Amino acid sequence: MSYFWGRTSLVASLSLVAGLVSLGIAQCESSNRSLASGERSPASESGDYGGIPVSLLTKEDIAGSVGPEIAANRYPDHAKFEVGAIPVVGKVEYGFDPAAQEYIEKVLSQYRPDYGVFVAMDARTGRIIALANRSQNPVVQGENLALRATFPAASIFKVVTAGAVLDTEKVRPDTRIAYNGANHTLYKRNVVDTKENRWTRRITLREAFGSSVNTVFGKLGLFYAGPEMLRTYAERFHFNHPIRSDIPVQTGYSRFTADDPWSVVSAASGFTQDNTMSPVHGAMIAATVANDGVMMEPYVVESVVDQAGQSMYKAAPRRTAIVVGPETARQLRELFEQTVLSGTSRKSFRTAVRKRRFESVEFGGKTGSLTGLNPRGKCDWFVGYALFGDNRIAVAALTVNEEKWRVKSSTLAQMFLTEYIRFQEAADR
Repeated sequence: MSYFWGRTSLVASLSLVAGLVSLGIAQCESSNRSLASGERSPASESGDYGGIPVSLLTKEDIAGSVGPEIAANRYPDHAKFEVGAIPVVGKVEYGFDPAAQEYIEKVLSQYRPDYGVFVAMDARTGRIIALANRSQNPVVQGENLALRATFPAASIFKVVTAGAVLDTEKVRPDTRIAYNGANHTLYKRNVVDTKENRWTRRITLREAFGSSVNTVFGKLGLFYAGPEMLRTYAERFHFNHPIRSDIPVQTGYSRFTADDPWSVVSAASGFTQDNTMSPVHGAMIAATVANDGVMMEPYVVESVVDQAGQSMYKAAPRRTAIVVGPETARQLRELFEQTVLSGTSRKSFRTAVRKRRFESVEFGGKTGSLTGLNPRGKCDWFVGYALFGDNRIAVAALTVNEEKWRVKSSTLAQMFLTEYIRFQEAADR
């Protein structure tokens, strides 16, 4: 028997057609309203089914049917959907790049971190081109860790702080900020006490970001941005907001108390377990910087077709938000570039940035490191991108190590990005 048409009654068939016509009329009216108001239609899918130019499925339909399977680390070839109250089975095509997916899975298997997660995304469209995760813990081996937002965001949150003070023109990348203390510690006296002494140093925002200086970002959050502005930009970068997608990405949070200065300082520097995010969210943040300040909705499913090969769903880019202006995004890329050239990931990217074949590639990133509780272990982050030709590829790499340190996340990112560039060069020949 065929997937779904074999024993459908005439009444059910007529009901389906009637439903499709109604859906088509409603969609046309919605599209006309959007066009009249100057907005882009929120529907990202289009298709032609039985001569009726309507979209049978939405991204939300995909999330409801395929999402739970992907959350369990399964990627089914076929899935059941409800169309006009009738169950319909469709063939699911994913947007992964097969070579890229195979490569990063191989790398994670080679290094065997206690927990390892990797997400690569086309920054212009939101299409996830690779998603892999590996765990030595049998309890979570059936869970897609890329969707879990229980990991501390650590210093990745410095992107939010930098975005806030740059976008509101409080500072520029070359603004020099005075600070005392070591780079990666955070003591109240070094933040609250603004008096300078013989141990005081001055550092540009660009250098402070590249070296991830906690005290500087604590000061930026408390004295330059302030709690309300910091909260506003945290929400712009999609903390405290559900992520719309065809996969069930958990919401990342930034929790701090506005009238508690130290809570604001801890959040702004990322020196807290109260800022949390998922690896998919991390890739979205890097993609926003790479995409001139525009955040796109992530998606995994490329298309769905019925038994006859008719389109039921076709993914298309859908914008989430304009997070920062294009000039701010350009300034943030200056900061991201500092990280890989002379900052915390310089060792991982040293060979890549010096190779002649990559001289036209713009690499950028941000690292973060903090002990997490769920799962327990030292979380090591890298979010970044490679810009080359017409490509804007954003990545998020995360390893969690309970005892032994097997590989840095920045190394995983560098390996993937340089290999992906080779893939693209080979495809263009």
